[in-house]
Amino acid sequence: MQTKPLVILWMSILCGTGVFAQAYVGQIEYKKTQAPAATIRLPYNAGSVEDGLNEYMTKKGFKKSSVSGLIVFRGVSLDASDTDGSDLYFSTATASRKEKDMTLLNLLAVKRNQDLLVRTQGDSDRVEKARLFLDSLATFMDVYNTRLQVDNWQKGLNKAQKKMNGLINDSTDLDKKLRNLQSDLAQNKADQVKAAAELQANISGDDDTKKKSQKKLNRLIDDQGTLEKKIRRAQGDMDENKTSRKEQQDEINKDQQGLDAVKARQNTSL
Repeated sequence: MQTKPLVILWMSILCGTGVFAQAYVGQIEYKKTQAPAATIRLPYNAGSVEDGLNEYMTKKGFKKSSVSGLIVFRGVSLDASDTDGSDLYFSTATASRKEKDMTLLNLLAVKRNQDLLVRTQGDSDRVEKARLFLDSLATFMDVYNTRLQVDNWQKGLNKAQKKMNGLINDSTDLDKKLRNLQSDLAQNKADQVKAAAELQANISGDDDTKKKSQKKLNRLIDDQGTLEKKIRRAQGDMDENKTSRKEQQDEINKDQQGLDAVKARQNTSL
């Protein structure tokens, strides 16, 4: 998960729909015709709004359909007096280019099975009922999107922790590798001392014996260089791992802060 500056993070988390969720009379477009409708600004992208709307209506027992790009739920009672039920036509639009995560949700309510282009006097009453309906829906949207945020932050935190666990395992392996290399280097140096002593002891011996002793010492010296190079590389890997673990811990802390903030908001809305 990409992190944001903490000020923006906290503002985005703590800013609930209460700031925006007040429906007003707007317009909805149907077959190039504008009709009065209830409109509400919601601080979520259109996809989240449409998913939340579908869940809200599905829980109430209504099935979604579509007409000319509009989302439709039929036979919905807007209030206790709406005994015949209404057909609800929804549309979403981005509030503006600068507000890509701000969605306008429009609702046109008409008499059940009524042609959308046929307007009656009773439809004007439904605009006000639709406005109140959207205000109620906004409360659900807040709970719905807060739940999504909790899930997203939790997934991000789990992913960050999994990466940290991998880095910790790598650190353990690197530490073991470094200790083994250092042990091999210590043994190499001890073997060099022994080989040098053998060469000195055979200094008066035949050429084959001296060559054999010298070759052994040279090999040990070459091995020392290789081991020292491996140790430097392993130490560098450990330093890099340490830096990565620190950065990953910072990521975990930020994800945890974000999750705690959203959960706190979730608890206050219960």
